[in-house]
Parts: sequence; structure tokens; C-alpha cells
Amino acid sequence: MRTVVIGIPLVAALIIGCQGCSSQSTNQLEGTWDLVEAKCSPPDPNFNFADWHQIKILTKTHWAFLSEKRVAPKMTSATNDAELIAAAKAFAAGGGTYTLDGDTYTEHIDFFNTPNYVGTSVQWKVRWEGDGGSKQARCQ
Repeated sequence: MRTVVIGIPLVAALIIGCQGCSSQSTNQLEGTWDLVEAKCSPPDPNFNFADWHQIKILTKTHWAFLSEKRVAPKMTSATNDAELIAAAKAFAAGGGTYTLDGDTYTEHIDFFNTPNYVGTSVQWKVRWEGDGGSKQARCQ
């Protein structure tokens, strides 16, 4: 299993593990990744990583992520606005295209549950560590 660490300035640093990665991938990032650790920078007192489950999917050209609280709010048969807002706050998603140029990984955000991020890009430097059985990519 492979893992990757991605640092997002002012948002979070992620450590994600690859599951079901194809041996026919053209780059080491392609596959389905499961978030196994997150650190906010600066720390966010309202964020508790243990409350969330997140996956990221990378193809040759695109990325997407889905994130949901591990214990999502329950909806009643007579759903009201407060329940809908709580459900929306318990789910996040986004995606777009990316480039990997040497050790530079750049995500171009085409859609995101927080609209302010749409049209922006986030860039990291990637460093691969470990052996073939337990590989990590560190992004800063």
C-alpha cells in the first residue's frame, strides 16, 4: 500500500493511502487514495480528523475527492431546513484537473463545495519515500 502526504497552506496537510492502484498507471499518483491523517495549518479548533472519512481519486488528468462525517446526521421523514444544513455541513466534494511535472504536483480546482476555491490552483512539491511495498509521497 502507498501513502501520500499533501500540505495545503492554511487548510490542511493530508496523509492518504492508495488502495487498488493499477500497476499499469502512467504515474505514481494514479489510483484511489484514502485519507489516513490530516493536520490543519494553522490548527483549526473546529476540525477533528477522526470525525471524517475522505477518498481522492486520481486519473491520468483529473482528480476528485469525496468527504463525509463518519457519523452523518440522520434525516427525519419530515426533513426541515436545519436537517438539510446539518447534512450539507457533513459532506464535502471537489475536483478538477492536475499536472505532475517532475516533483511539482498542481491541482486546478474546477468544482468545489466551497465556491471560493473554484478557478484556483494549489501546488506542492512531491518527494517519494520508502520501498515498493510501503511508498509515501510527501507534498509540501
